[in-house]
Amino acid sequence: MSRFAELISVGLLALLLGCVISPLRSGGSGGGGTGGSGTIYVSNVSANTILRFAGASAASGNVVPNATISGSNTHLTTPQYLAVDSSKDRLFVANQGASSVLIFESASTKNGNVAPDRTISGSNTGLSAPVDVQLDIGRDLLYVADGAQVLVFGSASTVSGNTAPVRTINAGFSINAMLLDATGDRLFLANGSSNAIDVYDGASTLNNTVSPNRIISGSNTQLSTPAGLQIDNLGRLVVSNFGAPSIAIYANASTANGNLSPTASVNGSNTKLANPSQIAVASGQLFIADGTAASILFYSNLSSVTGNTAPNNVITGANTGIARTGGGSGPATAKGIALDSSR
Repeated sequence: MSRFAELISVGLLALLLGCVISPLRSGGSGGGGTGGSGTIYVSNVSANTILRFAGASAASGNVVPNATISGSNTHLTTPQYLAVDSSKDRLFVANQGASSVLIFESASTKNGNVAPDRTISGSNTGLSAPVDVQLDIGRDLLYVADGAQVLVFGSASTVSGNTAPVRTINAGFSINAMLLDATGDRLFLANGSSNAIDVYDGASTLNNTVSPNRIISGSNTQLSTPAGLQIDNLGRLVVSNFGAPSIAIYANASTANGNLSPTASVNGSNTKLANPSQIAVASGQLFIADGTAASILFYSNLSSVTGNTAPNNVITGANTGIARTGGGSGPATAKGIALDSSR
């Protein structure tokens, strides 16, 4: 072969390999982000669906979810907040419209019109309009916020059917959101009507009518219809405010009390927040469900974010499954969010 022909052959081979390899390296428009970590589950309250996005930390724009759980077999009816047990690949759904809690095993594999593996419902459960679910994995307990009470179910890993709760915690106000700090055995309840966070110690033994050990409230707190609660890797309490769209962060969640000012507040037009609801936090990352904005917002470095700071990524658009109908005038969609950081 002549030197010229050899060069031509090498060039054609490189061009062919480039055409083959390039598409494989492309993220495309479906199934979340390229090279990202974690899987998020999102409840679409108006479409009665659960969406799953893999590579969540890199997912952005008008991406197609990896899976959409929807259809009559799912029994999803106005799904609210979510909880995930990463160690067991198990998803819990506060299914408000059907007065039930739905549990999906092998959640990372579920797709389409699939039935839940277990359903908690019936007159013995005390469930009426559940809004939030939280897990104490070590004690195998499931906490469900429903109206002005928290229903605690034993054997969370197997509970099903018309089962009575082992304890009922009466808060005395309509609960917007709930956070269980299982390590500290501490319960946080968001009181939207009084713009307060009530904190209860000894959560695993609380029963009947209880009084909080501490209350975060007052004008300095900047609380405005608190709707999402988490504790970050620095031990700070992170709160989403539905009323005045913002994220408020308070130092030392275990002792936070009274009319204290947040150490950081994320707010302003750059944040793209409209009415944030449930939030998910892990490894310094923050995911926010915002139904009015029909978006999932992501901040990669929660430890330093503050002020009018734009999110790193925004999942939004018609392909995502959380878009609002009627040119943006339809009902809010994204409500609950849960993060499985191990997948």
